[in-house]
Amino acid sequence: MAVEVYLGFAIAMLFLGIYCVMTKKNVIKSAIGISVMVKGGCLSFLATGGGTAQVAVVMIIVVDAILAAVLLSLAVNVYRQTGKLDFESLKQLRG
Repeated sequence: MAVEVYLGFAIAMLFLGIYCVMTKKNVIKSAIGISVMVKGGCLSFLATGGGTAQVAVVMIIVVDAILAAVLLSLAVNVYRQTGKLDFESLKQLRG
């Protein structure tokens, strides 16, 4: 496949992730949107780069896994405290 096809998919994934983060009020859905954005960036690195891009993508995937774990643990703690998973329930945690 041509590089343009991969870049098209990468841009589509990036905008899909941005849409998900901007429109969803749920913490878990926003975390999924962030992960989709990161995967779109990884795909664009792989489409345009060589061997060094592959090393960078592996590092990005590791950081993305850590970010997903932190966001999901935050979601679990918010749900335990408030019983909801929306961003409005985070305001209740101020004290």
